[in-house]
Amino acid sequence: MKGSILIVERIVIEALEKRGLFLKELEEQTGLKEALLKAVCRKLLDQEILTYDKGFYELNWQQREKWLPLLTCREGTKAEIKELFSSLVNVRFERHPGATLRMKKIWLEPEEQEVLNIKLREIDLFLENIQKKRTTRPVKEVTKGKQVLFYGHSPYESLVDSLLQVG
Repeated sequence: MKGSILIVERIVIEALEKRGLFLKELEEQTGLKEALLKAVCRKLLDQEILTYDKGFYELNWQQREKWLPLLTCREGTKAEIKELFSSLVNVRFERHPGATLRMKKIWLEPEEQEVLNIKLREIDLFLENIQKKRTTRPVKEVTKGKQVLFYGHSPYESLVDSLLQVG
């Protein structure tokens, strides 16, 4: 199995991560329209990522060695980040309520850079603690309602250079 997983495929897989669902439940979890959802599920069934029985969709855990690398590989993650970030930029600049996007271009002293790195690690720990808390005190999560966060930094020069490279 080659290629990568599209974002609409990924949200279906994430919705089915904890348990199988009927189509209507899957529609509520993902926010995808029924026709699109059926097409996505058909493709995931053809790729043996999903199983289907009497209206019930589940992840095909028996074949996970075939499809799990598509979700966890570096290229797949890179494609997902690009797709979601592009969407966030579009949403933010169309004035969609609830979407925030900030960017700062700033020169940092080495000590300031270290403080920034510490703050980013604190964000990671905060988010990891929330995920751990969900395992002991679960809440009714709806996949489409998850918050998508982006954070990180890079030298301006590196970003500009990568945009200028051909290929």
